[in-house]
Amino acid sequence: MPFQMPVPESQPADLFTELRRLTADADRGDWPAVAAFLGGLHRLDDLAVACGQVEDRLSDQLLQRVPVTDPSWTLAQTVLGVRTVRHGWNIRGTGWARSVTRQQWAGFHEYLNRAEQILIEVTARDPRQGYAWLERMIICRGISLGHDEARRRYDRLGAHHPHSYIAGYHLVQQLQPKWGGSWEKVSEFGAELLRTAPAGSLGPLAVLAGHMERFHAAGSDAEGTALLRAPAVVAQIHQVADQTVRHPAFQGGYRFHTAHDYLAMLFSLIGDHAAAAPHFRALAGRRTPLWASYFDKPGTTYANLRDRALARG
Repeated sequence: MPFQMPVPESQPADLFTELRRLTADADRGDWPAVAAFLGGLHRLDDLAVACGQVEDRLSDQLLQRVPVTDPSWTLAQTVLGVRTVRHGWNIRGTGWARSVTRQQWAGFHEYLNRAEQILIEVTARDPRQGYAWLERMIICRGISLGHDEARRRYDRLGAHHPHSYIAGYHLVQQLQPKWGGSWEKVSEFGAELLRTAPAGSLGPLAVLAGHMERFHAAGSDAEGTALLRAPAVVAQIHQVADQTVRHPAFQGGYRFHTAHDYLAMLFSLIGDHAAAAPHFRALAGRRTPLWASYFDKPGTTYANLRDRALARG
């Protein structure tokens, strides 16, 4: 395969004009404009993407100044809680628990416990605030509250925001071996999603996340690829495609690229380059940060897999 120029990474604000305007509002510290935009997003998957574009642009001081009587107070507190969690994860790092020092653990837990108190109040005042429940799922994983509590939070979130990709993604994270779970638990949850998610929803994408996580955790690329090429896994990949992007009811919103990313990756890894081709065409040469989660050289990997797929399909 000849050398390919790496494809640069595109953030959501590079892909959606309205998110560029949102980030400009956040950079100006215009909370009313930011809150009005975020408050108009009714799907949790869209809200999570949009919030991810502004969390680092809004200061704690700005968010703390929003009065409790303001209708956007719970949203401001949620973003403040999210920022607090991010501070904690920056201290801990993303490696396995055995690589984290005692000092890192102490700082990590301090921030996550602080965020938990903020978000407990938010969800008590407004149980419909799905983004707060989502962040409480992440906190649950970080401070080791266990799988039962993670599932409880997932279910509380799902009562108001069912079949979201991002909630399923975070439960998949919780159920992995590195967080005290097993690949069997990940597989069981994936089967549940495929049984219960309505056609056209984003929820089944979390099944693909589980397969990519297992590929990434394998001891070698060859081992990971062999796992993905098992007939049952191949069938699930096609089933997710049928229930999501291939279905006429599918509306990707800000997760449009996420859906096609997963399918482009997985069809390529199982050697079905013709099936990967339509997903690379849908991506139109844009590479999102998801690729960096699974490949050491994401830009080059994207370019090579794309060119191979488009040559065959």
